[in-house]
Amino acid sequence: MLDKLPTILILAVLVGIFLALQRHSTTTRVRLWTYAWALIFVHFVIQIFEGPSGRFESIFQAIDLGALELSGLVFVVSMSRSVEDRFYRRAMLIFLCVPAIFHATAVSLDWQMRWPLVIALVILTLAGGAVVLLEEGYRSPVALVHATVILITGAWAIRDQWRGNSALAFLAILTLAFATSGVWFWRGTKRWSPGVVAVAGGFLAWGAVFPMAELVGRFFPDSGVTPELWNVPKYFVAIGMVLNLLEDKSRLVEEAHVREHAENRLLQKTSQISSRLLASRDPFALCGEIAEGITSASSFNRAALFVAGEDGRLALASARGVSEAEKSRLDVVAGKVTWAAYQEALKRGKRLGNSAVLLDTPELAKRRGVRTEDMPAGFVVLIPLISARCTLVGGIWLASDRRVREVDPGEIAKLEMLAGDLAVTLENTRLQGQLVRTEKLAALGQLVAGVAHELNNPLTGILGYSELLAEEVKKESTLKRVEKLGNEARRMKRIVDGLLHFARQNTSAARSSDLGDVIRDVVQLREYHLRKLGIQVEMEIDHDLPAVAIGDDQLRQLMMNLFGNAIDAVEDSRERKIRVFAAARDGRVCVRFEDTGPGFSELNRALDPFYTTKPVGKGTGLGLSICYGILQECGGEIILANKPPYGASVTIEIPVSVSATAVSPIRA
Repeated sequence: MLDKLPTILILAVLVGIFLALQRHSTTTRVRLWTYAWALIFVHFVIQIFEGPSGRFESIFQAIDLGALELSGLVFVVSMSRSVEDRFYRRAMLIFLCVPAIFHATAVSLDWQMRWPLVIALVILTLAGGAVVLLEEGYRSPVALVHATVILITGAWAIRDQWRGNSALAFLAILTLAFATSGVWFWRGTKRWSPGVVAVAGGFLAWGAVFPMAELVGRFFPDSGVTPELWNVPKYFVAIGMVLNLLEDKSRLVEEAHVREHAENRLLQKTSQISSRLLASRDPFALCGEIAEGITSASSFNRAALFVAGEDGRLALASARGVSEAEKSRLDVVAGKVTWAAYQEALKRGKRLGNSAVLLDTPELAKRRGVRTEDMPAGFVVLIPLISARCTLVGGIWLASDRRVREVDPGEIAKLEMLAGDLAVTLENTRLQGQLVRTEKLAALGQLVAGVAHELNNPLTGILGYSELLAEEVKKESTLKRVEKLGNEARRMKRIVDGLLHFARQNTSAARSSDLGDVIRDVVQLREYHLRKLGIQVEMEIDHDLPAVAIGDDQLRQLMMNLFGNAIDAVEDSRERKIRVFAAARDGRVCVRFEDTGPGFSELNRALDPFYTTKPVGKGTGLGLSICYGILQECGGEIILANKPPYGASVTIEIPVSVSATAVSPIRA
């Protein structure tokens, strides 16, 4: 007892240390280490009570051997990569520990059970080989060698057990358990620090102790080797574990300092960019600086910014750390991103903050047309740029080569703040452009109103005298010229009326119209032209559209202009098709006209007054301008877009009438 007392006291202190460490490190690994050292402590304490052979001696021996074997197997489970997985951990403990406990108990108590003992060793051998292959990968050469050694050693022990010899089984279990613990610990850390080297080397030496002690006892029985020499590897392992935990704590503190410094640098960078954004009139010029600032001050090594155009489609504005090929892919994918697509990504992905989404890797692979295993390592985060009106004005695409678990919530929160400032600036720039256009149209309207009124009087005289001349002239050739003069004067009259309507800013106290009926009436009025030109019209109009807040005459003029433009666009096309879609969404009714014509040659000028691509005499260039004025008056919007490879779409949004909102809720 006096010989073993120092070792017992040291182990008691170690168990107390690990119990105290559990308060600061609540991981499953540290908890299993505490259990394993407690079993080592039991192994040495129970040896005090061992004495002459007898029934109690056999029980003490069973506890002694069982505690030692269990400690080695618990160490093996604690070094597993999946130790935090409760199901996997419990399965390992059951298939490894239960056969070992049964074998140690049966042999120590001298139970004559050849078949049960052999079956226990077979289960233990197969479980050990399977665990090694699952942990290290069945394709790894090291794993195959490791599993082969376990299977060969297990087969040898099973053969000896069948012959009634259990010594090799005990030796194999202890040697392989402690040696495997050392190998797996090194594999999981792979750093040259005192704690790691002490633990890994100590376990390997601990595993080598059992065959060495057996060889020394067999071939050098009188060597006089003190038993305490074989306990030295245990102390190395214990001290190394404590050192390793202290090293981990120190590393975490250092990483926290580094992360805090990085967050402060990111906060400073985003504050500078936000200040420049709020003071800048052109946020698009800062997109490159924003992408560079994100990659230099955050943990994301790749960043791309997307901005919505006049047609609402996202386009790549700037990128850093991205190859040209990936830029092309991002630009193509961005063109398909809509508010609905973002909502779908939010459902499929994982929300990281208020709006940031961790994109699903299989979904990304599907969009890019590649296999999931061919996707680059790391993860991708999308932060949408959402305006105050809940519209998608852009997006920030971020990629990192790190693991997903290393996402920093504080970093994401700061990038979301930057995204919010950028969204506000982009929306303000867009609204400022609309304001400038509105002011230009208002000034032009005042000028046009005066000119139109001045032109009306002489035009009225020309029309009157042309009609009088037509009645007096008898010569046919002269009559045709007079009629042509009258027709041209009438055309000028229509232009002047259009100018007056364009300049007129009338508002009505109560406006409400049925959009569906108006669209059908307009299509019916142009039915002859549609048949004559062979134009196919497809309509998808919701049956329960609410009334819109616009006058009936204005709505008819709006639909006539848009539908007439679509007819003119497809008149000379090979495929003559017009599609009309109408649906209610978020308190507005959206109508979209799509045609298969050549598209807009200049989207930025399409709404300007007198701008037209039609032949002389066929268009005045006021149709879309008048539509824009009508929509601005009622609080609506118009969005123009080209459809690749050909065709165009015109989308208008008209607010729902207040009376319709009060009667029934609007469908989302």
